[in-house]
Amino acid sequence: MNNRPRCAGHEQIVRAIRSADYDEKKRRLSSGLFKGKEISVSRLSILPLNKLFLLFHSELDRQEKNPPTKVKWAGEMTVSTLESIGRNYEPAPTGLTVEADPTERNPAHAVIPQRITTGLAHRINRALTIHSDSSVSHPDPPPLIS
Repeated sequence: MNNRPRCAGHEQIVRAIRSADYDEKKRRLSSGLFKGKEISVSRLSILPLNKLFLLFHSELDRQEKNPPTKVKWAGEMTVSTLESIGRNYEPAPTGLTVEADPTERNPAHAVIPQRITTGLAHRINRALTIHSDSSVSHPDPPPLIS
């Protein structure tokens, strides 16, 4: 059992979205963006989005991969929206929480500790507000989501 404090429902959280997280043919975000356990997110109440994009790039951009991956967007929602999506998910309602888990590099770091299935991950993806990285000279427009 961990002792991480739960984040309040009104808090805004963001998840970095890499080029590998978007399927242009299907015009949707990959379920891998949220599928699994201990999913990393960041809290906008601790660091603003422009500073988080800098952290995301330094930690997640990988030129050595084939094809290279880079952070292109950030997906935002409130903790209460995430909790509601989990609670109302059929066929398997899931109690989702967000817990503060600051790191040395990212004091805004938090985690969603529960296991998220593929179907639930797609529901979460559809609820995101997508932000482009305004720190780059030609930011990629937000993806088309069907």
